[in-house]
Amino acid sequence: MRCFGLLPGISPAFQTRATVVKLYAMNVIVIACNGLHLGFLGTYGNPWIETPNLDRLASEGVVFDHHFAENLTTLPTRRSWWTGRYAFHDADSGWTPLRHDETILPDLLWSQGVRSALISDVPLLREAGQGFGRGFDDVKWIRGAGYDPYISPTDPRAKPVRLKDEPGLRLPPEDDPDRETWIARWEQLLRNRAALDAHKEENTPVARTVTAAINWLEHEGRQPGKFCLWLDLFAPHGPWDLPESYRDMYAAIDPDEFETGDEGDLLEEEGEEETLDEIPVLIDVPSGAVGDVIDELELLRLRRTYAGAVSLLDTWLGKLFDALKQQGRLDDTLIIFTSDQGEPLGEHGYVRRFRPWLYEELIHTPLIIRMPGAKFGGGRHHAIVQTVDVLPTILSALGLPDEESAHGHDLLPLIRGEQTKIRDYACMGMDVEEFALRTHGWHLILPIEVDPDDPPRGPELYRKPEDRWDQNNIASENPDVAEVLELALRRFVETLARDGDLASLPPIRDQDRFGDR
Repeated sequence: MRCFGLLPGISPAFQTRATVVKLYAMNVIVIACNGLHLGFLGTYGNPWIETPNLDRLASEGVVFDHHFAENLTTLPTRRSWWTGRYAFHDADSGWTPLRHDETILPDLLWSQGVRSALISDVPLLREAGQGFGRGFDDVKWIRGAGYDPYISPTDPRAKPVRLKDEPGLRLPPEDDPDRETWIARWEQLLRNRAALDAHKEENTPVARTVTAAINWLEHEGRQPGKFCLWLDLFAPHGPWDLPESYRDMYAAIDPDEFETGDEGDLLEEEGEEETLDEIPVLIDVPSGAVGDVIDELELLRLRRTYAGAVSLLDTWLGKLFDALKQQGRLDDTLIIFTSDQGEPLGEHGYVRRFRPWLYEELIHTPLIIRMPGAKFGGGRHHAIVQTVDVLPTILSALGLPDEESAHGHDLLPLIRGEQTKIRDYACMGMDVEEFALRTHGWHLILPIEVDPDDPPRGPELYRKPEDRWDQNNIASENPDVAEVLELALRRFVETLARDGDLASLPPIRDQDRFGDR
C-alpha cells in the first residue's frame, strides 16, 4: 500500500502517474456517519470486526490517517462540513440553528447549476427550526431512527409498549433528574420498533436510508449535469437496537480486545474467562460513568453489540457500492466516507458523550476518499486534515470556484501528490468547554470551563502515536511542550475570534525539542 507524506518530496513514479491523470469535474457522493469509533474499523487497525465493504473502499481510495473533528458533536459538525469554517470557539455557532445568512454547501451548488440531494435518517437534523435541510434540491427524511418522534402513542401502528418488557433498557434511579427524559425516549424507541418491524434487517433505518439513496441515484442521478448526493446516516450511533444476527455477531468471541496498555496498543484482559454471550444485552444506556450506568462486563458486551452495528452499516454500504458499480457511477463519481464524531465506550471511564472530554476516541474520525475509477487507490495519507476540508474538496471535485470564506483546504492536491501537507496542527473544541490541539506527535487537551461537580482539571498532554488512546498524561513531565502547544491553541482561537488570517499563524515545528513527526 502506497503511503503519502512520510518523506519529503514525491517518488518519480508517482509524479509521472500524477501528470498523466486527466483532471475533470466529477459527481460527488458523501457518506456521513454518526458516532463511528475509529478503533472499530479494519482499515484503521481493528483485527476482529468484519467490514469487507469499507475495506474495499479503502483499498480503492485514499485513507487519511489523521482526520479530526473541528466542533463536536452532531449539529456543529454539519456546520463545519457545509460551511468549511471553524466555529468551535463560538457558542452561537455550536449546537444552534443555521443562520439565514450562513452560506452552506447546497447554496453554493444551486448557484452553479449542480443538483443536490440530502437523504438522511438523522432525527436531530430534522428538528424544527434547525434548518439543516435547507437549500438542497431534493430532501428525503427516513423516519424512525433513535428517538425520532415518529410514531405517536395514539398511532394505530403502535402496540402498547412497556419498558419493563425490554430488558435491554435500564432506567436511571428514581431520584435521577433525567429519569423522565429517558422514559420518554425509550417509549418512543419501542413504538418506532413495533410500527416499523425494525428487527427485520431490511427495515432498519440504515437499510431504508441506503435503499432510498440507491433509488435516487437510479432515477434522479441519471439526469443530465453533475450532482452531489449527501447521504447522512445515523448509524452506528446508539441506541443499538439491532437485528439479533448483528446484535450477537461478536458476543461469543474472546474477551474484549479494546483494552490499552501504556503504549496504547490493544491487549486482551488476562484472567477473564467468562464468555460475553452470557452477559445480558443492553441496547441503550444513558451517558454516564462506568460503574454507574453500566458495569464492566456489560461494557464489554456493549462494545460487541456496537461492533455488530458497525458490521450492519458495512453490509448496507456494500449494497450501495454494488449499485454504483452496476450504474457505472464508480467511474465518474468521487466518494467521500467519514463520520462526525467517535463514540466513547469506556476508554476513560464513561460511555456516550458524558463529558466534553476531547480524547482520541471522540475526536479522531475516519476519512476515505475514492477518486473516480479508483485513481490513486490503495494509498494512505499522513497529512493532518479536518472536517472543514470537506467543503473545499467537494467544490474542487465538481469543478466549482473556491469559497473564499472557508477556512478549510481542498484535499485533492494531497491525493494527486501535488502537496504533502496543508496544516501543521489541528484545533478543535466542544461546547466551548474544552479545546484541544493535535499534531502528529502530541495531543494537548485544554479545559476551558470545568463542571463544578467534577474534580479540577488542568491541561493534559499525550504522546503520539505511542499512546494511541490517551492513557498516559505526561503534561507534568513536559511543561515546555504543553506551554508551547497551549500558546499556539490560544493564538488560533484569538485569530478566529477576530476573523483574522489563520495562514499567518506560525507553525509548531521544533523537532529537536518536541520530537514531532
